[in-house]
Amino acid sequence: MNTCSRLPLSALALGLALTGCQPSTQPAPTATPDSATRPAASPAAAAAASVATADPGAAVSPTCPHPEFDTFLSHFSREITLQETSVADPLVSESVDMAAEPEPRMVSEKIALRDVTWPVMPNTNTLHKVGRDLKVTAEADGSMAVQILTPDTSDQQTYYFAQKPCWQLVRKVDEAI
Repeated sequence: MNTCSRLPLSALALGLALTGCQPSTQPAPTATPDSATRPAASPAAAAAASVATADPGAAVSPTCPHPEFDTFLSHFSREITLQETSVADPLVSESVDMAAEPEPRMVSEKIALRDVTWPVMPNTNTLHKVGRDLKVTAEADGSMAVQILTPDTSDQQTYYFAQKPCWQLVRKVDEAI
């Protein structure tokens, strides 16, 4: 039996998650004496194998496709494929419960990645066309808050991103009533 098929599912899942942080172009592989006799592995299998064989004390350091937040945000807001690989699982989502008694209140839930509605965030490059504003704020802990709002209304959403190690949406807050 092939020993690669015995990899723990957690290592495989971690490998798949980390492939979202890999650049789309990779350098050409260099030939090694036994590389000609081995079949090529998929990027996910290679990532899982490297996680499984890596020193447990060594930190995994993937290359992020957009390390600068401004560039990341521009791509994230318009590319659903990047959103799908850059959203925390689960995503913390907060919104106003209008049916709460005695008055509306904020409620929080954790949404599994498979249940997230895409796109999770509107395209920030087209907000002005629909009368919405954008505010980006650096938080004290190094994370970034992106607020999208319609002036003079309660229609505002705030998206919180953290580097884990690549930028990732970790929380969204919808304050619209």
